[in-house]
Amino acid sequence: AVVLVALGWTHGVLYVEGASMEPTLFPGDLIVYRRVGATPDQGDLVVFEHRGTLVVHRVAGVLRNGALRTRGDANESVDADPVAPAAVHGEVVLMVPAGRAARALAASAH
Repeated sequence: AVVLVALGWTHGVLYVEGASMEPTLFPGDLIVYRRVGATPDQGDLVVFEHRGTLVVHRVAGVLRNGALRTRGDANESVDADPVAPAAVHGEVVLMVPAGRAARALAASAH
């Protein structure tokens, strides 16, 4: 139980809902992100807050002030607004392809 409590303080889990990160992440996939000690760099997947919603996108660049330029893998261009360091909730450390597996099972059933 102590380990689970400790992980709850240092890590978070999210369920992927959108398609902006396909083909890396699909709706229904789960991600685990590290809240503490995250130092995102170009190419990393980060969780950040945008208009009250948590978003997972890839770091396209880091600005001098520490803000991140982000982009969904399925999107053609970077996100319009840089992500302030205070809006970053963490860095993705594990992906569980539950949505991809469900999609494959559904396709094989047809």
